[in-house]
Amino acid sequence: MNLLKITASNAFINIARNKLISFLCFGIIAFTLLIFGIFNYITFSLESFSETFTKNITAIFYLREGVKPAQIDELTNHIRENLMVKNVAFTSKSQAEIDFSRNFKDLSYILSEFKESPFPASIEIEFKPEYAMDTKVISLIEEIEKWSIIDSKEVNLDWAKKLIAFKKFIYVVGMFLSLILIFVSVFIIFNVIKINIFYRKEEIHVLRLVGATDWYIKFPFVIEGAILGFFGSLLAGALLFITLKLFPVYATFMYNLVKGMIDFKTIPSVIFLRLIGLGTAIGLFSSYFSSRQFLKN
Repeated sequence: MNLLKITASNAFINIARNKLISFLCFGIIAFTLLIFGIFNYITFSLESFSETFTKNITAIFYLREGVKPAQIDELTNHIRENLMVKNVAFTSKSQAEIDFSRNFKDLSYILSEFKESPFPASIEIEFKPEYAMDTKVISLIEEIEKWSIIDSKEVNLDWAKKLIAFKKFIYVVGMFLSLILIFVSVFIIFNVIKINIFYRKEEIHVLRLVGATDWYIKFPFVIEGAILGFFGSLLAGALLFITLKLFPVYATFMYNLVKGMIDFKTIPSVIFLRLIGLGTAIGLFSSYFSSRQFLKN
């Protein structure tokens, strides 16, 4: 325990001694992890949204003019018998007109231009969550569409697929940029540790003469790298919090477009834990390999 305290104390002294280089390290790590955090947060939010969205797959079938009630009953009963269906609701032409007037009060005056309801009757199907993305659902939709009383359909399944594809695209782009920046961070910390080793080469030489093991010499530099990565990740977390909280202010247009999919009010703690874990790991690995390379010389 005393060795760890002394090592950590010396690491802070070395960081303070090389303020400019250490500040550069903090900045690079913070920027790297900020980019990683932003994409990670977007992916996390889209994951939550897509799960909710795909669990509420609905299909609306619009009926042709002149359909008889017996035909509607036959189709709705056929649909209800399917185990994948959660709910079936029929909406008449008059009810569709009432719903439009209720939901779009500012546009209700348009209806006065029509002698009768301009809206078609429809059957809305809500599927059970466990079957939402099942191929059998698609087959059922295609089967219902073939009925002679069906005029057209509206399904949100296509949007669900597009959302999942978009989420994967964001994930790939985020990982690609993050890997590049992580490589840059590792390179910088690697060289910072090399510089610190160079400044302390006489001290290291003395330690070797008195019989110190390679690991005893290497350990302080590894801790120093871990500290750089840890505090860099804390800075990244703070920047991520500020960025997301101010996003509705400096990017109002974009915020209005995505606020339904991304919740800017809360940031999951798992995002911060990932930043801290990744930042510390970057510092540990880069300082370890840097010190190991030196001890080979």
